[in-house]
Formats: sequence, structure tokens, C-alpha cells
Amino acid sequence: MKCKNIFIIGFVLAAFGVTAQTVTDNRAWTKLTYRIEPAKGLDVDISGLYRSVGGDEGMDRWITELQVTKKQSKSLSYSTEFRHYAIFDDVGATQGTNQRIRFRFNATKDYDLGRDEFSMRYGIQHRTVLSGGGSDRSDLRIRGAYTKNFRDWKWDPTIYSEYLGSVNGNLSRRLRIGAESSNKMLGGKVSFGYFYQHNFSLSSPHYHTMTVGYRL
Repeated sequence: MKCKNIFIIGFVLAAFGVTAQTVTDNRAWTKLTYRIEPAKGLDVDISGLYRSVGGDEGMDRWITELQVTKKQSKSLSYSTEFRHYAIFDDVGATQGTNQRIRFRFNATKDYDLGRDEFSMRYGIQHRTVLSGGGSDRSDLRIRGAYTKNFRDWKWDPTIYSEYLGSVNGNLSRRLRIGAESSNKMLGGKVSFGYFYQHNFSLSSPHYHTMTVGYRL
């Protein structure tokens, strides 16, 4: 399967890239989501995200997010996303809170593997800098994910690889490999995960990222 080959190639590239640069930072990403289902096959998610050491600048940030997902068929879905970023700049002579917005469109295709699941997600996004440093930029994203479903086990793991590459603005190329799992508990859905991000630019560090989320 062609999509499986892309998924495997992503992991191989990341494995070789880990040794290319020694600077690696640690960070934590959190997300709280409230979901509304106004119609069958339509989800509206309103989220707040706090990220330490985020973005190219390595600064903490608060993100407000609105995402609308439409399930077109059993194996195909589309989603649009809007984000507002408040970036906390505490470095240098000029400090303060910088503002950005970002729009994103995704198409996700699911493949039937019996008990297990495989999906490919294709996305394009554009960010606009409202205040502070940086430049407007558009990125392409390709993500492959494999979920292993175990019998009588509620924390089914998903492993994934995602490539992010800019097509204009401040050029950036990144590759993420990671694992995540989620389960219904505490009156909602709790998720935990980890991913390693390799930055192909020698001026940017790599990242170990721990993620935790809760959806009502």
C-alpha cells in the first residue's frame, strides 16, 4: 500500500536525523476541549491549549482553537481549524505578548485493516503574524497513523509520523514521530502522548514533547 510506504519512510528518515544535531529541548503541551455535535457526522470542538517552549521561537504560548469536522463517509472526513496564538515573549529588551492567527484545512482518509486502523491526513495551513517577530507562512502537512486495537484493553495505542514543510515565508521543515492513546474516563475523554520532533534546519533545536488532553 502506497500510504504505508510513506509512513515507513517517515520513521526511517527520523531515525537517521536524530544523530544529525545534538541540541534537543523538552516541552509539554496541554489541551482542554469541549465538543458540540449539532448534527449527525458534524463535530464542533472549542479548545484551549497551553504549550511550553512552542514554535520556532521556543516560547510559551496560549492558544484558543475552533475546529469543525465533517464526516463525509465512513472512511473520509474534512476539517477546518482556526487558532489565535498569544505568545509570551520574555527574552531580550522588547518583551510582551505577541499575537498570531492560523487557518488550517485537513482531509483524512481511513483504511480498513480488520481490527486495527490506519489513516492518512493531508493538511494545508497558513499563519499570519499580528504583532511581534516572525513572518507570515504557509505549511503543508502529511500524517500517517496506525492504531493497534487490543482485545479487552481500553488504551489502544496509536503510532504516527508527520511531515511539516513550509512553502513560503520563513522556511521550515520538521518531522515528528510519536505515540498516543486515549480512553473515556472522568466524565470525558483523556489522552496522553509523546512525540519527537526533528528539525531539518541546523539553527533550530529538536524537541521531546509530552502531551496531555481532556475532552468533554
